[in-house]
Amino acid sequence: MKRRRRAAFVAAGRLTLLGALLLIAQAATAAFDCSVTASGVAFGTYDPSLDTPDDSTGSIVVTCTYTGPGGSDTANYTVTLSTGTSGSFAPRKLAAGASPLGYNLFRDAARTQVWGNASSGTTIITGSLKVGPGVGNQTRSATHVIYGRIPQLQDADMGDYSDLIQVTLTF
Repeated sequence: MKRRRRAAFVAAGRLTLLGALLLIAQAATAAFDCSVTASGVAFGTYDPSLDTPDDSTGSIVVTCTYTGPGGSDTANYTVTLSTGTSGSFAPRKLAAGASPLGYNLFRDAARTQVWGNASSGTTIITGSLKVGPGVGNQTRSATHVIYGRIPQLQDADMGDYSDLIQVTLTF
């Protein structure tokens, strides 16, 4: 059985961690525990007349701590992102009331791989952290950059746009 941790964050002018992590299930042989945190993606003010996209970055940090003894000292994990309130990855939508603004979150700097849950052509992040007395470190972290983009030339009403994205860490 795998453990899952979930956190929510808002994508808008700022991408911020909203909630505490929730343990969904427990693994019987794990010698580690992991958590996830997210930093903001600050898009700033969107200008619909510009012919260039509004790009920004944030990050997700996975931290695993050795809890041993017994079990594995390698924490294999995946990080997925939800569709947000639009219910779609193509594209995700920020909203200010009823006014939508298309955007997306990517796992690569070229912004070609939509970061999602491995459905609808999206990709996920996978990783591995060695923790424990045998590797000389009881806690390790890995940082994964979130590449955000609001495409250019979208009609947008004035307002404070936001979206709710759920981050799921499975290990």
